[in-house]
Amino acid sequence: MKKSGLLIVAGMFTAAAFAQTTTPAATTTTTEKAQMKDLRKDVRAYDNKKAEAKVAAGKGELNAAKTDIAEAKADKKDIKADAKTLKSEGVEHPIKTADKEVKKVDEKAVKTDVKDIKADKTAEVKAKEAGDLAAAKTDKADLKTDKKDLKKDIREAKRDGIKHPLHRAK
Repeated sequence: MKKSGLLIVAGMFTAAAFAQTTTPAATTTTTEKAQMKDLRKDVRAYDNKKAEAKVAAGKGELNAAKTDIAEAKADKKDIKADAKTLKSEGVEHPIKTADKEVKKVDEKAVKTDVKDIKADKTAEVKAKEAGDLAAAKTDKADLKTDKKDLKKDIREAKRDGIKHPLHRAK
C-alpha cells in the first residue's frame, strides 16, 4: 500500500514536470532561408561542374576538364563556408538538407513533365477523334516540347544524384 501510494505521487510529480517543459519552436529567419537558397544553388552548380568535367574528360578535352574541376572545387569551398555559417545559426546538417531539397525539386519537375505529356497525349487523341486536325497538330507540337523538357529535367535530376527519376515519378 505504501509503495503504490509513493509510486502514484512520483508519477504525479513526473507528469507535472513534463507539463511545465516546452519544446522550443524551430523558427527560420529570412537570412537562414536566403543562405539555404544560396547553398542549394552552390550544390547544383557543384554537381553541374562535376558532370561537365566528366563529359570533357570523356571527350579528351583535358584543359576544359581541369578548369571545370577547379570551378567545382571553388563551389565546394563555398558550400563548406555556407554550411559552417548555417551550422552556427542552428541548422542541423545543412549540406544534406540542401541535397534533399534539390532532389525534391528535381523530382517535382519530372513529375509535372510526365503529367503534361499524359495530358497532351489525351488531348491529341480527343482532337483526332473530334476531327480537329489543327488542334491535333498543336497538341502534337506541345507533346514534342514537353518531351524535350522531360529529357532536360531527367538529365538534371541524374546530375543531382537521383538514380531513376522517371521510375520515381510514376
